[in-house]
Amino acid sequence: MWSSSLVAWLLLLSLGVVKSRHREIYGHFNENRENQSLRTNFKDGYAAKLGEESSCDFVTCGRGQQCEVREAGQAVCACRLYCKHHNKPVCGTDGKFYSSHCELHRTACLMGKTIRIDRKRGCLVKKKELQETTTEDHTYITAKGKRTDIPVLWTNIPKPEFTGLTTTPKPKPEKATECTQEEYDFLKENILLLNNKELTDGKKSENEYLVSSMFSHYDQNNNGLLEAEELWQVGERDHLARLSTACIVADMLLYDDTNHDGKLNINEFYHAFGVSVVTLDKSLEINHVIARVGDNVEIKCDISGTPPPPIVWQRNNLDLSILNEEGIKVFVDGSLYLTNVQLVYGGNYTCYAQRNKDVFQTHILHVHTLPEVHIIPKLQSRSPGEFVEMECHVAGVPTPNVSWLKNDYELRVEDDKYTIVGNGTALLIGKVTYSDTGAYMCVASNSAGSMRDISSLVVQDQPTPTAAPEERRFFAFHDWGVSVYDPDNCRLYHQMQSTDIIPGTQEYVCGDRGIKCSWGRAINVADRYVYVSQPTKDRILIISRVQMVVVDVVVTDKYPVDLYYVPHLDQIWLTCWRGPDDRGTKTIQIIRDASQKRKHHTVHPEPVDGHFDLVSELFIPLTQDFRHPWKYGFAVHTNQRGMYKLHLKEMKYVKTVDLTPYNCAPRNAAFAAVGGYIILECIEPITHRPTGQLVLDYLTDIVVSHKINLFGKPHISPDSRFVVTLERTNTSVIIFAQEVTEQGLQFLFDVKTTLQISDIAYFPSPTTQSYDLYASSSNKEDILFVDLANGKVEMVTGIGQAMDPEVAEWKNTNRPMTSAGIFGTYMVTTANEAIFVVNGKTRTVNCEIGNIVHPRLMVWVKSS
Repeated sequence: MWSSSLVAWLLLLSLGVVKSRHREIYGHFNENRENQSLRTNFKDGYAAKLGEESSCDFVTCGRGQQCEVREAGQAVCACRLYCKHHNKPVCGTDGKFYSSHCELHRTACLMGKTIRIDRKRGCLVKKKELQETTTEDHTYITAKGKRTDIPVLWTNIPKPEFTGLTTTPKPKPEKATECTQEEYDFLKENILLLNNKELTDGKKSENEYLVSSMFSHYDQNNNGLLEAEELWQVGERDHLARLSTACIVADMLLYDDTNHDGKLNINEFYHAFGVSVVTLDKSLEINHVIARVGDNVEIKCDISGTPPPPIVWQRNNLDLSILNEEGIKVFVDGSLYLTNVQLVYGGNYTCYAQRNKDVFQTHILHVHTLPEVHIIPKLQSRSPGEFVEMECHVAGVPTPNVSWLKNDYELRVEDDKYTIVGNGTALLIGKVTYSDTGAYMCVASNSAGSMRDISSLVVQDQPTPTAAPEERRFFAFHDWGVSVYDPDNCRLYHQMQSTDIIPGTQEYVCGDRGIKCSWGRAINVADRYVYVSQPTKDRILIISRVQMVVVDVVVTDKYPVDLYYVPHLDQIWLTCWRGPDDRGTKTIQIIRDASQKRKHHTVHPEPVDGHFDLVSELFIPLTQDFRHPWKYGFAVHTNQRGMYKLHLKEMKYVKTVDLTPYNCAPRNAAFAAVGGYIILECIEPITHRPTGQLVLDYLTDIVVSHKINLFGKPHISPDSRFVVTLERTNTSVIIFAQEVTEQGLQFLFDVKTTLQISDIAYFPSPTTQSYDLYASSSNKEDILFVDLANGKVEMVTGIGQAMDPEVAEWKNTNRPMTSAGIFGTYMVTTANEAIFVVNGKTRTVNCEIGNIVHPRLMVWVKSS
């Protein structure tokens, strides 16, 4: 009776074991999906055995083994093929480290020897070290009595000197106790104490900084994760076993691996030591912010933590708290405040918690401008049946949409009477009638708002004479004086001879009879004056646009040549060569209140890095359609890889921009208000070999791109939308066109021409609210036209023979070219003894003005 019960009990037990083993095998093969052969063998073999007793049902295998059925149906125990992933590392009695119990037993099976779990964790210490150690211990905090003496079994270990802690030798316990939560917490406290001594020299430090330093110290492979092997290695390397009799550093994977991936990330490590864990909603990782020029903008960082962590703001990896820009402030509450936002502020701003860059938020600031709209003519009177044209120029970011209204009602463009040119650049009305009398409005709209301008049309039998559309005249500076012309009929409007006496003085415009004029540069100042430099006379002439005479003479340093006007500051910046050749040792001077009616004089800025006379080039941003108030300019010293930043208003040196990593000695520069970019032509010092094109962020002076194969001088369009770079070779010129976007400069197209280009001019496009490119030739009688919207190329011929390049002075081109600007119809360029007026809308020659010896400079001014 007893025997039969025992047999029945044993059968039930074996069935239980079989079922348990059955589930283990089934789970094992389902999880091992990468092993196709095993999965197939299991699927076929297991299915075949479901209806009959399996040989493995009566076989129990040891640890590290599994039951397998051979082809003959024989069940045998074999070493496990693999172990499931467990995050409980152990030491073996063979002195080696194993990632789990299963791996230890599997290895023992494969090696055919007995390996047991070493509860003393002897694999942390080499046997040789264990034999040579001397007993030395220190006092640390424990769970039981708050203080205990734990022996340290390593030699040549520096003795940490913690204030208030004592050491007492005590034998090492024979058997380690279980790592409880309480023991684990005190292990972490001891780790903090030890690392505060070793990583911060015992100085008081916030836990966040200390824990961050510990993480970097432990993360040996710098992958941002702490793995089991790294924790075991740091325990051995830093002798951390002395800090607890029950717990080791690798136990962190048991207690603080919250996502159970077998590794600790920075947040899990922070949480383990009670440091604020920062978080950010994934949907908030990228935040778009829209602002208008002139707005004050506050941007909040959405990274949170308990307690709230200190926030760092960056732009192009530069900490904004050290930018020293008055319009950009980082507040203690972690917010970024931008005052009087300008176009150059557009771009990316990144925030993250201090000492934890892994969690960050990117704010993309889009700076928009309210559209500017100008329409001509303002008023016109026409007879019935006549043809009427109205032009509209629009500027804005983003590019505005343009529509036309009549008396506040949208025009019916399907009516043959109305034709809207391009994207609204002009409105054509054919065969007007009395009913066409009214107010015509050009309306420009974008995300920043909507603006309009009005042109009034009166249709009557006897039209009232009205003023002609706005046009300009141009000043031409040549060997024998200054001539002013009307481009419509090419008639001489005014003449100043080189021998004329300057009013109020006893000086000549250029000199006594037979002395030729020498002109450096000429610029329009607020449509009130024309400034022109006379290098050989060490002076600048100021000519009144209205009176057409010299109204002031400004004495300068020797050989003044280059002139730059800064409208919002009403300043003229000039460089003086100090000799007839450009030797790269120029002085800088400034004329203030340049457009005011007063006696003008020059002042020097603060020395550039302590040197007045080593300035090779001066880069001042040109005025553009958006009238952006540029705050800074840059100066360059001869053969130096970098630039010196100048505060234009305060007229002083601000900082040095180092370009040594890019082997860049800047030769030329262009500035784009949209995006806030500085585009540099770079050469190598001494050899002057081209080294490519650099693009810098105007706010931070950080290089954002380096095009090592793009050479030549960059030119920016007046609307800041296109950058044209001219790369010159001995036989040709390549024109590279790039579009300015918020993401940087995007390549559009390139044009290769055999024309040796002398000068370029941007002319308003008749079909788009942007510009086209015209380029004069230094060796042929042609002008090249390039449509920047699509790359279309045409030629304007019959421009006459250019002046000999050797006759050109002061680095001026032998065929200068300049455009009348917005609403202008014409461009002017020169020949050897003539000026050609070109119609930019029809791309034809309007007229030729002859008998002008070596016309060197042209400047457009308003006609009234």
